[in-house]
Amino acid sequence: MEYWKNGIKTYTQTVLSYPKDTDPIVAASHNDTHCLFYDPGVHKARIRYSQSLQDICDWINLIVKENGIDHLIGEPTHWYDVANVVKLNMWVEDIKHQGIVKPMMLYYDGQDQFGINNGESRLRALTCLPDILHLESFISTHVKYADNFKHLPLIENFEQFCEICRSPIGTEYLFTTTDQDAPYGIFWYEYNSQKTAPVTPGEQTCRKTLSNYLKQNSNTVFTIDWFNNPVDWTLYLEKHEDNFWL
Repeated sequence: MEYWKNGIKTYTQTVLSYPKDTDPIVAASHNDTHCLFYDPGVHKARIRYSQSLQDICDWINLIVKENGIDHLIGEPTHWYDVANVVKLNMWVEDIKHQGIVKPMMLYYDGQDQFGINNGESRLRALTCLPDILHLESFISTHVKYADNFKHLPLIENFEQFCEICRSPIGTEYLFTTTDQDAPYGIFWYEYNSQKTAPVTPGEQTCRKTLSNYLKQNSNTVFTIDWFNNPVDWTLYLEKHEDNFWL
């Protein structure tokens, strides 16, 4: 299901607890159909994802070879992946220094591995960081699977959620939830952490910056090793008036 079409709702962390009728975590339970757990150390081998870092390398190399840099940068359907190339190069280096700041949002739908809609790019970055094996994670699932996670803390409200994220009062959170019939309740979340803001430029900024980089480094071949060697993006930066933390 395309739950991303359900839209994004904004919530601000406050000193007082959210009333139940406006609490995003309560809303995401869909009248107790779904539940949310917290695991401080999910092994990354237990998470399935749709596109590996090598897949991204193969994709971008093929596009550039067959269609050129202008097509790669100019085609709107490429913009999300193009932006991720820049961000992943930044994130590998950033994770080396401060670890992964934000917990993953995983979901469990009865399969052997967890699914992931939120944090997959960070998971890809760990290809370059093989010593990092365990990931702090939220796990959204259906109540019929709740017994599988009874050893983990149950997250019942927004206040608990914010405490785990270690965010200060006033932090803005964004949530996209699923629906009553879904196998899990929360599809995606984000918050504006000052720890990650410097390494999360917006999509259009990344697109223009990568264009400048490739025009000056036209023989670039994207490999795992390329992501493991930080580029000084300030040399190619072209800012755009997009949101720097989305």
